Amino acid sequence: MENKKNSTPLLLTGTIDSSVYNNTGNIIQNVAERLNQYESPIEKYISSTPFDIIVFIENSGYAFDELKYKKLAKIYGKEFEFIPGKICKDEILAHGKSFGDAYLIAEALEKSSLLANVEFFYKISGRIYLKNAKSILRTKNKYRNEFIMYQGKKWCFTNIFKANKEDYLSVLNDVYLDCDEISVNDIEISFFNRLCTSDISMGSFYTYPYFEGKMGATGENYSGRLVERIIRNIMARLHFFTKDSLTSKLLAKIIH
Repeated sequence: MENKKNSTPLLLTGTIDSSVYNNTGNIIQNVAERLNQYESPIEKYISSTPFDIIVFIENSGYAFDELKYKKLAKIYGKEFEFIPGKICKDEILAHGKSFGDAYLIAEALEKSSLLANVEFFYKISGRIYLKNAKSILRTKNKYRNEFIMYQGKKWCFTNIFKANKEDYLSVLNDVYLDCDEISVNDIEISFFNRLCTSDISMGSFYTYPYFEGKMGATGENYSGRLVERIIRNIMARLHFFTKDSLTSKLLAKIIH
């Protein structure tokens, strides 16, 4: 896999041992349980999705078994890389988990050998598995960047996005500096503000992401109930989640 320009890279971010950060923002705290919540999606991404480069960066210092997944990736003709991320205890305790997740993305783009020459990458939170990856990837060549934007909430979904690497480095690479959950400026708001003031080319997924996994902060299912998923899929097809969605802006005005 020498030509990274034709690859479909996936960047996963995570914190296996949340006790390093005093379990900030996490109700799921058992290390063995959290490890399984990361290992299971990684295995599925390697064996059951079109992603051919999988990079996992983790910031708790846990001794992750990289070799195990490198061997598995080789079986499927893919590549896997694990990056031990910086333990940003002071920063995360002061500003919240948002700082940690945004910092991990920047760190991965700086340190990863597999992402060094890619044109774009998908980022997904490491504890969740994207069940409809094939549907999400149908538009990978349609838009330079793909983000789920909620105009009414002034909020950008960061559990998953697709970014042109050059655009990300120019607009979002240091977005962790904006993240401060104490002042209610979490990663979703920080992304939204940066993207709305940028001139990069953006679209959104034609289908809404369907995740398997539970939220670390609440323990609830990431994708909600069937009815919610159906509604979100309809909204996605109507381009509701794009930066310049007229429908979204109109509804925002009506609501407010």
